[in-house]
Amino acid sequence: MKNLSFALKAVDSVPSYIMSLNSKDIKSFVPSKEGLTLDGQNLALGLSTYGLKLYYMLGEWHKLNESYKLEWVNFINSFQKNYKNLPKNSFVDDVVHNFYTHKDISMLSKDGLRKILNLLPNFNFETNDIKFKKAINAETKQAIATLYQVGHQHQKPYIPSVFESGNVKSYLDSLDWSKPWTSGAQFASLCVYSKVNEERNKDLLISYSDSLVNPETGSYYKQTPSHSREIINGAMKVLSGLDWIDADIHYPEKLIDYCINNKPLTEGCDIVDYIYVLYRCSKQTDYKKKEILEIFDDSIAEIRKLYYKKLNGFSYFENKSQTHYYGVKISEGKNLPDIHGTLLCTWALIMILDTAEELKSQYRLIKP
Repeated sequence: MKNLSFALKAVDSVPSYIMSLNSKDIKSFVPSKEGLTLDGQNLALGLSTYGLKLYYMLGEWHKLNESYKLEWVNFINSFQKNYKNLPKNSFVDDVVHNFYTHKDISMLSKDGLRKILNLLPNFNFETNDIKFKKAINAETKQAIATLYQVGHQHQKPYIPSVFESGNVKSYLDSLDWSKPWTSGAQFASLCVYSKVNEERNKDLLISYSDSLVNPETGSYYKQTPSHSREIINGAMKVLSGLDWIDADIHYPEKLIDYCINNKPLTEGCDIVDYIYVLYRCSKQTDYKKKEILEIFDDSIAEIRKLYYKKLNGFSYFENKSQTHYYGVKISEGKNLPDIHGTLLCTWALIMILDTAEELKSQYRLIKP
């Protein structure tokens, strides 16, 4: 693999960039070095979990003394709050909460129009309230999963309302499975909540994945999505959920073939989702392993386009840092690396190095 040396050097360099994003203390980070909005400067929960994931992957977490570790864990747990119309003990960042609940006239007007259009056939716009609840669910899942990854737990019990009501299948049926990237994310979050709640509903979730899998592509959906990007990224979400509940991929060979025939864009999420799907499938089968390694070598070259050698970090977009976090504008998107892009690209390179059997012993894999 001609690009493997870059992967090794880049991963080795990342800790210096991540530490440069510590805004106040070891547990607090900024999204990027420049061009931040006020919300970008004040966002805390998501950036702290990003930082913790990176510390864990790069072996830095294990170098911290126990008091620092506990301080970091307690900081993340401090975001468990109770708000009306949100599940009890959700993880809520005030920046995200304020963005969605302090509506201006423009936002109210757009939301009203969406609700009217949704009464008509062929319209299914997400309202502001739905986007807010999905953002909080994503933050909650991310916080719980990150803490679990480093051997800790969320402080207060978190049980999603569909678990308590027993409406898991009805909830999953209500999702738009022609858009598995979004719906798969909701499935994956339920798998995480199953894992941390004594594997509650595990069998139901496995059974539901059985009903979603397409034997031709190996991906998971009910109505065929209009774009290969949706099929691959949706598979990534469902596979990540199956990983949490220790379930096998149904048709790894078919999924490998589909990925080989549908290359991704050079963008944070797309290329990493693509690598994750191939990585997970290759852990279950040796099918086309040599071809996968060749694709991974090409993927390193693509990821390299997002790397800033002088700063030792990656950007989410090519020549542009990440601009939004669950709908909240956090930066102006300057030509700089950012914490989200660095997290995704580092994770992708570690998966590639592991597949190539070149991963250094101090580095670790994470479950998304």
